[in-house]
Amino acid sequence: MAQAVLYEELKEGKIIKITFNKPERRNLMDPEIIAGLSEAIEKVKSSRNARCVIVTGSGNSFCAGADFSTLQQFASESGLYGAAGVREGIMKFYNAFMKILEVEQPVIASINGYAIGGGLAFALLCDIRIASRDAKLSANFAKVGIHPGMGITYTLPRLVGLERASEILFTGRFITGEEAEKIGLISKAVPPEKLEEETIEMASQIADNAPYIIKLTKKILRREFNVRAHSEIEALAQAICSQMEDAVEGVKAFFEKRKPEFKGK
Repeated sequence: MAQAVLYEELKEGKIIKITFNKPERRNLMDPEIIAGLSEAIEKVKSSRNARCVIVTGSGNSFCAGADFSTLQQFASESGLYGAAGVREGIMKFYNAFMKILEVEQPVIASINGYAIGGGLAFALLCDIRIASRDAKLSANFAKVGIHPGMGITYTLPRLVGLERASEILFTGRFITGEEAEKIGLISKAVPPEKLEEETIEMASQIADNAPYIIKLTKKILRREFNVRAHSEIEALAQAICSQMEDAVEGVKAFFEKRKPEFKGK
């Protein structure tokens, strides 16, 4: 069985490439991806050579979002019931991916395809984003009857402004990599065949600089990074919304590949 997350050392270990590697499932956030990412992050943290980290996905997706069965599993493992159990499961899930915030080195999200829901929220936790021009990004939470999560109500407005963030979250529409560059959601959009080359070039420019200065600069830039606090509030909101009929209908419609019929209850 192929590894769910690949870990590669480039440029004599100065650049670390982490790849979500379950293309058959569009790199959905499941237990294998979670375990692989956690292991990869620990390797980065213990590395003496790493100066920049790249995170990307295999196949046609960066990450297509949360695996709903994993959220249900985490909720049941909490030993609590109802909204309390859902909230604990959500926070366990969030924390697995927000672990990327523990990486001292700059992290570049190289968005090669679909970045949806939690996948987009994860990309926004990274320091820099480069995407293929035809990548598809969406904060589709409202479309499946789920409150936004993983800090995206904090990170998205900081990048594109409150009004644009509101439009993106309220509509759940898809945004191409090209549009994402224009609105400031990503740093750069490039032709698909140039994505890896351009990402490594940017990572190399970072890796060539004084490593301690870069780490300290990242720390200062993020000194008021309150995404964890926002994620706690989002988890509560998601737990409440999960008890509504609209959430059940939204998830069901998602799997049945049809338009949901929301009733506001």
